[in-house]
Amino acid sequence: MELTPRAVSLLALLALVPAAVFVVLGSELVAAVTVVNVVVIAASLAVALSPHDPPAEEPDDPAPGGA
Repeated sequence: MELTPRAVSLLALLALVPAAVFVVLGSELVAAVTVVNVVVIAASLAVALSPHDPPAEEPDDPAPGGA
């Protein structure tokens, strides 16, 4: 089974469950920070694990001045 970036991100979003518990049980500021952190981590994982284009081939650039 190959994990896709979308699947990993969705798995990371499961961490929103404890954030919901924070909202229900206590401090709203802690819950807000927790939710933001979970979303940032999930987005970072999606970007890090997504396929990237190979670098473009650059033509040979001779040094200026003919050196």
